[in-house]
Amino acid sequence: MPAEAQTRLLRVLQDGAYTRVGGNRLLRSNVRIIAATHKNLPDLIAEGNFREDLYYRLNVVPLNLPPLRERNNDIPDLCQHFILRTVKDGFPTKKFSADAMDALMAWHWPGNIRELENLIWRLAVLVDDPVIEANHLGPMLIDVRGQAGVDDDTLTPGQSATLGQSAHFHIERFLDAHASDAMPTGIHDRIMAEVEKPLIEISLRYTGGNQLRAADMLGVNRNTLRKKIKQLGIDSGSIRRRVIRG
Repeated sequence: MPAEAQTRLLRVLQDGAYTRVGGNRLLRSNVRIIAATHKNLPDLIAEGNFREDLYYRLNVVPLNLPPLRERNNDIPDLCQHFILRTVKDGFPTKKFSADAMDALMAWHWPGNIRELENLIWRLAVLVDDPVIEANHLGPMLIDVRGQAGVDDDTLTPGQSATLGQSAHFHIERFLDAHASDAMPTGIHDRIMAEVEKPLIEISLRYTGGNQLRAADMLGVNRNTLRKKIKQLGIDSGSIRRRVIRG
């Protein structure tokens, strides 16, 4: 928060007085302030970047909320909450299998609750089945800890693995699963198709089902996109109906 804004907020808290932007008439207000931050305010005070008097005005009833990875028992209730939000937007209701919920509760959630909410919306868009299974989560929960040279310390809150790191992890896991059998052949086309399909589906979702805009987003011409939609068996009409209904 800029220093000037801190001063104005402190004045409101102390005197209950403020002026509108561009105005000069003093107005009165009697409000309660709920403030949230992910910064360490005592450190900012020591650095001279946050007013100490404002800190004590705000810090009346402090609530320290631990990250989601430290309270995974909340995940089932949060999932239900976000599922209900998708239902209000026109998506069919869904449930999680026991294995899927175990996977969610075991995940370290570097992006915290926003990451969980984003995941639920992607599942609402991309999964047609009424029950979400663990295999539906595979491409969406990428555990890169100790994989592809990625370390927990390199991922800050809100940051997730890069596309390259995610791809490395899943391709390596696929090959490891076949290590005891004859090494699979011709996997390039198979892997490219499995990556290409969700990429096109998500692009259509982001563009409201508009194939011309999706083609532009992907950097291909519209005829190529239409050919890929048909080739990969993508129900673009269903995606568009979901967008309209939402």
